[in-house]
Amino acid sequence: MMRNKWILMAMLVCLRAGAIDLHGLPQDSLSLWVAPVESDRVDIAYRADQPASPASTMKLLTGWAALDRLGPDFTWHTRLMSTAPVVDGVLEGDLYWVGEGDPRFFGARLRELLDGLRQRGIRKIAGRLVLDASAYSRLSSADGFEQDEGESFMAPPDPLLTNLNVVWLRFFNDEQGVRVVLDPPLAGITLESHLTDGGGATCGDVRRWVLIKATGNTIFAAGKVPRDCDGSMAYLQPLEPEQFAAAAFAGVWQSLSGSGPLGVASGKVPEGARALASVTSDPLSRVLVDVNKFSNNPMVRSLFLTMGRQAPESGDTVADAERAVRQALVAHGLDGHGLKLENGAGLSRDERVTASLLGQVLRVAARGPYADELLASLPIAGQTGTLKHRFLDLGPALRLKTGTLKDVAAVAGYWQRRDGRRLVIVAFVNHPQAASLKPALDAVVRDAIRRYESDGI
Repeated sequence: MMRNKWILMAMLVCLRAGAIDLHGLPQDSLSLWVAPVESDRVDIAYRADQPASPASTMKLLTGWAALDRLGPDFTWHTRLMSTAPVVDGVLEGDLYWVGEGDPRFFGARLRELLDGLRQRGIRKIAGRLVLDASAYSRLSSADGFEQDEGESFMAPPDPLLTNLNVVWLRFFNDEQGVRVVLDPPLAGITLESHLTDGGGATCGDVRRWVLIKATGNTIFAAGKVPRDCDGSMAYLQPLEPEQFAAAAFAGVWQSLSGSGPLGVASGKVPEGARALASVTSDPLSRVLVDVNKFSNNPMVRSLFLTMGRQAPESGDTVADAERAVRQALVAHGLDGHGLKLENGAGLSRDERVTASLLGQVLRVAARGPYADELLASLPIAGQTGTLKHRFLDLGPALRLKTGTLKDVAAVAGYWQRRDGRRLVIVAFVNHPQAASLKPALDAVVRDAIRRYESDGI
């Protein structure tokens, strides 16, 4: 009887897979896995066991593994430490900045950290600022994206990653005139402004009106700023991560009327050092919202490495991170066949996963204790994140992580039926014309949803 049941289910899968309308997609470009959460059946499996590039949908696997290994309330700690005495408000020695890779260590958190130093009564650092980035033994790579150097999504992970290694330029045009400021302020960086009033034009993207570039230690901003651009922002990545962290530290410290340090060095905090100030990050569940809604690569790469840092079996952070992901799969009875990891972000020419494996991960996640945390991090069709202008007709019942690379278009996530039952959908298109094939991919997704909606099972 049981054997007959499985034979019937297998026939159903084959029949349904055979009935797929590819909507013009080349047959060998699509990988598709569709299955209900509340059942063990698989409705559609089309080339689902063929390893494929998932682009940013790989973030779902990394995020799920992090929830499983670390828990949704996991936090990162950033500390300022020293062995030197404090005499009359002067730290008589080196100050060590010890980072753990907080993915959301923005300018406001740096200010909070340095404000803690000022509250302790320290107004001058007589020694060096020593950057301790030893939390990772090495960084995961993202090879093959050299042409994208300088883009914010290419910021590498770093234990001291500050503001995602991005400085924001805030433009103002009000009764005080036209001007621009840096957030966070960067010591040693000169901001050269050649801005004039752009009148009453509609702003849109401020970069339409202003040329921004970085040359050496100077940031140039030139152009006409319409009054409608008052408060507008644009970003720039002018420095390498540790240089940026040091410049941001000094800039914020000066804004708090602090003086020093005398220089910057790299090193490891010595034994016996005490914490002079510390801040705690947002919880992992909050980080996942930025990771998945906005497909944030530096954040998820930090998350990937954090798993390796928390389980240092070999001492190689990248290898230990991959091991942690695979251990999460094994713990839930999932086979990692076809999985290839580079950085856990999908920002990779080499990462591979099968639609079947990612689909099974999403089904396990939906049945697990952290289902709400993962679901809350996903873009909502027609409303939020990378899905804000997509699937407008389907609305909040559809939540998908999107993925886009030069030769890849992908989606993965959930559709919820009116009766509360849910469908897992994973679809990858790997093809040189993937960008132009997105409408066909979306049509395949809509077909799967219609089939599920009309299914009485």
